[in-house]
Amino acid sequence: MVRRIKKVTKDRATRKRKKIIVLGAEGLNKTEFLYFRELEKKQSQYHFIFALGNETDPVRIVKNTAKKAKDEALQYNQGDMAFSVFDLDVNETKYIQLETAKTNANKMNIGIITSNPCFEVWYLEHFGFSTKPFLNSNAVVKELEKKMPGYQKNRCDFDILFPHTEAAIKNSEMLEKYHVGNNETYELANPRTDVYKIVRILMKGDDK
Repeated sequence: MVRRIKKVTKDRATRKRKKIIVLGAEGLNKTEFLYFRELEKKQSQYHFIFALGNETDPVRIVKNTAKKAKDEALQYNQGDMAFSVFDLDVNETKYIQLETAKTNANKMNIGIITSNPCFEVWYLEHFGFSTKPFLNSNAVVKELEKKMPGYQKNRCDFDILFPHTEAAIKNSEMLEKYHVGNNETYELANPRTDVYKIVRILMKGDDK
């Protein structure tokens, strides 16, 4: 019995620690949480911890993310990361708030991941490349429904999306280059999404 306990203790001590990603997002929008929870199951190096709350504006989302990162005592030198993920909704108020949110995030080792108009632009990138702008988030969802009939924001049809992840990353990168090439202010460009930056880290960091 003593020998077996010692062996288990040794195995636990040498087991590789998963890196932690703290993710803060708009509290009233479950889309991001559902997607990243499913993505977490597809890789082995990272564990997601979500900063829960009812915040909806960029500044408060960053503040909530920072609090959660502090509570979890992230070890950035060990590969831990924190991100605030939110939509810009083609909204002038959010554009202004974004500048303050970025300044605060930079001070606290938090990455800013934005989509304009909304997170569903990332989903659309799984089905092809397009520079077509959208009037608002509802217009994005309507376009997505053509690709994913019956789509609802409170669920994630992950099995449909995941096989096209690499294509979505490439399409998002192309979209970024398109906007930058047109001398647009990238963060305010429409459509666009930074979600691929987190996904790319997870996919390339997988050691399965």
